[in-house]
Amino acid sequence: MEMKRLAATALAVVSGALLTFASVAVASPLPRAQLEGYSCERALDPPNRSVSVKAVTRPLAGTRHLAVKFELFERDAGSSTSESVVRAGDLGVWISPRNPTLGQLPGDVWVLDKSVVNLAAPARYHFRVSFRWTGAHGRVLGTAVRYSPVCVQRELRPDLLVKSIAVSTIAGEPSEALYTAVIANRGATGAGPFEVLFTPGDGSTPKSRIVGYLAAGNSRSESFTGPACQSADPPTVTVDATDEVDDYNRANNQLTAVCPAPSTS
Repeated sequence: MEMKRLAATALAVVSGALLTFASVAVASPLPRAQLEGYSCERALDPPNRSVSVKAVTRPLAGTRHLAVKFELFERDAGSSTSESVVRAGDLGVWISPRNPTLGQLPGDVWVLDKSVVNLAAPARYHFRVSFRWTGAHGRVLGTAVRYSPVCVQRELRPDLLVKSIAVSTIAGEPSEALYTAVIANRGATGAGPFEVLFTPGDGSTPKSRIVGYLAAGNSRSESFTGPACQSADPPTVTVDATDEVDDYNRANNQLTAVCPAPSTS
């Protein structure tokens, strides 16, 4: 228990003698509202990401009812100020103890755990927890607000993408072209094996290649021969065409080639 020592020492003269009264230790009152047990679980898979905290409430004099409200705020990784409120379950709702008399005795303590899972990433999260003490006839005796630490959730999954496609001619083969695609992984973990699919624009048979593994932050080139590039029907390259990888951003998995301008010579 935290102790608080009195700083004053009293002096008095009794029958001509100097007496000193020693300082005494007095227990400081326990907090009426506090947060404990904060936890921020980071994981590769969203269902395993969570943030949790414990609200500990002790009664004020005259308390008839206790109530606590949890709110969770999310800030995108790219924003320094803009926050949004997470809507899920009983977040934002006043919660009371199952035992309605809890809090009516001075020694009562109410401990309430709150956990939110399946967090998006990358993002930052924190709880705002409101406490309320109500007395007779519904009179509010007091309120308090406490904030949890910030839970930083990084996106740990791979992010495969087709960065670019270079189109070059093949000597002696005017009806064909060489397509060199740069495949990258800008995620936080490696990925593989996965398929890279080349789809010609003229409807001819697609070609594919298996990449065994691509480390986080790395890139590699994959080349395919195909029909000469036609602006009306350019070919496309798709990475992880068969959805083998838990890729968090599939919007950049496909890219269409840009055909070179026809020669005017």
